[in-house]
Amino acid sequence: MTKRSLWRLIIVLAVLAGCGYFFTPLSKVKLGLDLRGGVHFELEVQGQEALAADLRDTRDRLSSRLRDKGLTAAVEVDGTTLRVDGAGADQKATLEKVVKDFFPGYLLAEDGASYRLSQKSDYQKQLKDDANKRALEVIEKRIRDIDPANVLEPEITASGAEGNRIVVEIPGIEEGDRERIKKLLATPGHLEQRLLAKTDVIKFPTREAALAHFQGKIPEQFELRPEIESDRAARRAGQPVEKVKPGEERISAWVLLDRTMSVDGADIIDAHRASNPQTEANEVNFTLNKKGDDDFARLTGIAADENRLIAIVLDHKIITELSAKEKIIGGAVRISGNFTAQDADDLASQLRSGALRAPMKFLEERVVGPGLGRDSIHAGVRAALIGFLTIILFMVIFYHWSGVNAIVALTVNVVVMLGLLGSFRATLTLPGIAGFALTLGMAVDANILIFERIKEELALGKSVPGAIDAGFDRVFWTIVDSHVTQLFAALLLFIFGTGPVKGFAVTLTVGVVASLFTSIYISRFIYDWVLEHHPGTKTLSVGTHTFFKGASFDFMKYKGMALAISWGIILVSLAYVHPWHITNNPRIKLGMQFVGGNDMTVRFRGPMEPETIRAALGKGGFADASVVAYEGSDKSYQDFAVKVKARKDADQKDATQQANALRAIFKQLDPEAAVSTLPPLNLEGSKNLSDDLVKANPMGVQQDDQGQALNAAYGPMADKIIALRDRLPSGLYQSFDQLPTDIPQAVKDTVKKDYRLGSVGIQKDESFSPSISGEWTRKTLTAVMWASIAILIYVMFRFTLSYAVGGIVALIHDMLMALALFAAFGYEFNVPVVASFLTLMGYSMADTIVVFDRIRENSHKPEYRRASITKLVNDSINQTLSRTILTSVSVLFVSVCLWLFGGPALHDLAFPLVIGVITGTYSSIYIASPVVVYWDQWFGGKDKLKQH
Repeated sequence: MTKRSLWRLIIVLAVLAGCGYFFTPLSKVKLGLDLRGGVHFELEVQGQEALAADLRDTRDRLSSRLRDKGLTAAVEVDGTTLRVDGAGADQKATLEKVVKDFFPGYLLAEDGASYRLSQKSDYQKQLKDDANKRALEVIEKRIRDIDPANVLEPEITASGAEGNRIVVEIPGIEEGDRERIKKLLATPGHLEQRLLAKTDVIKFPTREAALAHFQGKIPEQFELRPEIESDRAARRAGQPVEKVKPGEERISAWVLLDRTMSVDGADIIDAHRASNPQTEANEVNFTLNKKGDDDFARLTGIAADENRLIAIVLDHKIITELSAKEKIIGGAVRISGNFTAQDADDLASQLRSGALRAPMKFLEERVVGPGLGRDSIHAGVRAALIGFLTIILFMVIFYHWSGVNAIVALTVNVVVMLGLLGSFRATLTLPGIAGFALTLGMAVDANILIFERIKEELALGKSVPGAIDAGFDRVFWTIVDSHVTQLFAALLLFIFGTGPVKGFAVTLTVGVVASLFTSIYISRFIYDWVLEHHPGTKTLSVGTHTFFKGASFDFMKYKGMALAISWGIILVSLAYVHPWHITNNPRIKLGMQFVGGNDMTVRFRGPMEPETIRAALGKGGFADASVVAYEGSDKSYQDFAVKVKARKDADQKDATQQANALRAIFKQLDPEAAVSTLPPLNLEGSKNLSDDLVKANPMGVQQDDQGQALNAAYGPMADKIIALRDRLPSGLYQSFDQLPTDIPQAVKDTVKKDYRLGSVGIQKDESFSPSISGEWTRKTLTAVMWASIAILIYVMFRFTLSYAVGGIVALIHDMLMALALFAAFGYEFNVPVVASFLTLMGYSMADTIVVFDRIRENSHKPEYRRASITKLVNDSINQTLSRTILTSVSVLFVSVCLWLFGGPALHDLAFPLVIGVITGTYSSIYIASPVVVYWDQWFGGKDKLKQH
């Protein structure tokens, strides 16, 4: 072995060892939620609310400052400004000084006899940025309380152009815990302590009654707040205690409070759940810092002196009232209410983490059950393996030992891809598996280009080493150009995509890089190694099969007819689909990401018909619901995709209510629901189950003050029960005998007594706000536009304007053809499908570049100096016809396998690729090339073509 080969071998082994380190064990490659199961939320910080909150706070502080200066002016919030009334002209200088010294973020201006304060634009930006940053910090703290050991590995990231979006992904969370997580994330957690008003009437049965009492306007020194009914308040009033469901809120009265806030939740340094020793009710105890302690002491002193109550206000609702007989010092406060253990824990978590400075709006939420993720993995991996084995068989049969060379390079490609994914800590999603398989097909494309060129050079009489050198040299830039166009599409997918689409983009990007390395470096190294061990060899095992050798088809003779037929098919398909009427068009199926609504996958154990589900949904008010049955390998259960569009102008709250209504309908479809009102274990989350076990305490565990012993005893058992359910092949318990064997019998008996199994499970639950649907559309169009521009500029740089125009026309043709046929065949447009269309853009251009590169190469040869542009293009197409078709076949193998065997999740995604590969091959011959010919004939570009 020569020194050069030795160093190359060392480099290859070092790359393999490095990549192997990053992906072994395979657990280093993280699985996305669509494979692992869990919850995904995208929230938006409502920045305008932060501005409004600052206006209210400034109103109170400015009023206090003006009183200190002896001014009796009234300060009120008026829209997006503050209005100051009652300040005379002689007091203007004092007012200006107060505003300048203490409120530098505000501008003061005269408004008739009044003054107005408005927030400066830079101050508004600061307030919004602070709210965004605070929201991220608070959510991270609250998630940490859920998972202190970081076992679930949650991902919390800021997104959006203004940083006002927060994406939260928590693997391993079940459907039953979804609402709890939502409440924990979105609740502001803003705690205040205020005195009840000092007036003749304090409490009113309704808000309207309070307004009527004050002739339509609450006095400016007071604020009206709802009081949430609690056991303690009922007992104090001598009323019977009415039991309400855990988490349910009932307004008992509307209460007048002093407008001035006395103690702020920002002063809380610790909070935890406790149990009242007398009533055993759950309470929340919190401790205040020095400032909060002083404020609370002053507040309790006033309350004791004036015989007034103190209201504990959480997020503008009174949750309890305190009385004080004397000034209380020490900073320890106890809140009692109608709390479950879980509610108390969550409230304590909210108080510990601090308050959000602006409320959060849910834009998107998804729940994927581990069972569905497992099915998706099996289907995706099966499809990828079938495609991979098909390629191996094809390469070995067609290229013999050179095919083995390609398989070795392909194996290295897989190792490098896994290594790069592991080193980036990238998340592998289901579309990512599709991208993985697709890049393997594209990697084989490069080897086919090299092998076919080597065959061509051998046919010209070159020696084996000379043919190998020429083969790699002549196709080097062809491979680079085709990979760069694919890279453009992948990078734009990463920039504009989210979630599974980003996973697809990462896999595609990694695959393009790995393919460049293995096809050019590894394949060449193998050939050089063979030549070193067999010097002077006269033959090369590169296969004897040849397609279209010596072909001389006059493709350009039919270019006009081909263009007319192609665009005719597109126009007919578009006329059938009516894309100009997107809304309420039965021939265009838009996914929930584009229209807003709910997308669920529901699993039934036993027989169930789609018509039965549709009838139940129609009866429940969802007559336009889409229900599609999926057939799995296990016939004992059935999966149904249920999609319901959101109502026009609905928000995420409506989508959540709609999801709850759908779940209620599915529960009613459960045959067991007719004979039992017990909750179904197959729809339960581990936290709810744990709370039920703590309440029942079947093992008689001794309870401590904070209930920690009970949680420690029953929490792990509940986790085991739910985790085992999720690991079952069907994701559903079919018998209580399947409960974990290491769970005590007393616990099993309690579960059997308090639960029924249930024959329904929700495997996936996605909810999209209509407000985000327009954004998805804009993102999609923007990604397509930038991809087209990037490819146009690159092709112009590498070739000429005529090539770029031809390539873009072919690309538009392929996209329109795929879009028209996709819609005509009734497939659904969703975000992963958009990813496949963007991938199609890169691949379509890559196929065209193979032909363009040969046209450019031939244009420099002496025999074509005086030839017509038609002959130049015809000969170039004929010379590359075999490799054009063979490279398409390799990707087509993979695309068809994903389409046929990839399961429901990959079925729609793969169809555009199948159509795109076929149309891409056709358009490189009959769309892109004719445009180059027409350009030369119309604009005289032949000389320019030959200069490049």
